[in-house]
Amino acid sequence: MVQRNLGAVHVAALLVSASYGVAFLLGSGEMAVHTGMVGSLYAIVTALGMVALALAAPTLWRGRELIWDAFGERYGPAVRKLVALLSLVWMSGVLAAQIHGGIAVLVAVGLPATDALVVVAAALLVMSSVELGMAAMLFAFCLLATNIALLHALIQSNGLSVYLHAWPSFIHGIGNAPPAETVVNTAAIGFLVVTGSDYQQFVIAACRPRDAWLGCALASIFLTVTGFVPAATVVAALHAGKLFGMTDAATAIPWIMLQTGGGMGLLFIGVILLAAVGSGTAVTRAMACAVEGLRPVAGRHGHAPRILIIAMGCAIASDGQAIVSTIISLNIVYVAAIGLLFVLHETGRQVAPRCAPLMILSGAATALTVTGARCAGVSSLPVWLPLPAGLAASACVLAAWHVELVRRRARSSNRPLL
Repeated sequence: MVQRNLGAVHVAALLVSASYGVAFLLGSGEMAVHTGMVGSLYAIVTALGMVALALAAPTLWRGRELIWDAFGERYGPAVRKLVALLSLVWMSGVLAAQIHGGIAVLVAVGLPATDALVVVAAALLVMSSVELGMAAMLFAFCLLATNIALLHALIQSNGLSVYLHAWPSFIHGIGNAPPAETVVNTAAIGFLVVTGSDYQQFVIAACRPRDAWLGCALASIFLTVTGFVPAATVVAALHAGKLFGMTDAATAIPWIMLQTGGGMGLLFIGVILLAAVGSGTAVTRAMACAVEGLRPVAGRHGHAPRILIIAMGCAIASDGQAIVSTIISLNIVYVAAIGLLFVLHETGRQVAPRCAPLMILSGAATALTVTGARCAGVSSLPVWLPLPAGLAASACVLAAWHVELVRRRARSSNRPLL
């Protein structure tokens, strides 16, 4: 049974810690090196997703059910296990991004990549055992210190004007980006904010419904205010020539901290690393919960599930993708699998329990197949294609099921009476 002992500030701090990790900081900075203020897309979409989560928070709090439990209650144990398994898929991408970024931070200060991987993995294992309330306060302090460090770097690079004009620059950049890719990326990020168990766990653990929705609202405000800071800092540093000689875009933020922090540079790096580990810790907890959903006895094996989860994240982190791309590519598989079923579920439309798992499997398999074909270079498929292809496959299964149902009813009505 979930302990309901989190106040609104605790909920907000934990929601932000689940967002304000490597993808928010280093991922935004990495994207900003190539796309300017559009690099803030992950942060801004997450902030907007928190608004939607706030609207759903009272219902979620009263139900006390993570998404796989809600689906399992309506569609059966097979669907429950499928959704829990797919949750592990997308969360493994988020965890891998945190590990990837943590390695980038340590490499920026001279630690070999292999040693950095071991340090980040060990830190995640230790921090995932910390009590939630204590973790919330620790990460809140780290987030505050991180923003102070980024603001200091922004001012040192004469970048306040870049931040003040962030919204117009962001909107202009989004307008010039490929529309289909922007829509898919937005859906892949925003859908997971509302349905992701790493966020839902903190809403359910709130003391009261008021603490649940207020915590979401506070998190949204914080993310909106700070969302442009990493990208603005990188853009200002680029204009000031402070990223000259940098070889890996993922190290842009740590590089800037070392360039502008003076004697405090290493301290700033440590704070950023701890904030990133906080994000990975929230995801590790949620993944352990998903493992228990797949096999309830897993909770009896102590730290074993968390060790396996962190090992899987480390393996994915070595795939060579950009930080945000790692998250989005696996998010898409999850959204393609359950997106249509989720919409039908929320609107009260009936789906046969035997049809639901087929919809999930077809959507996931199609998205994975298209993604694999694109990554393998089989054909020049667009990067946004896996999501609509998976949703279309899921819709085709639903349509075929209804056609077959109509045929069965027609045959039944045409049978002669005895």
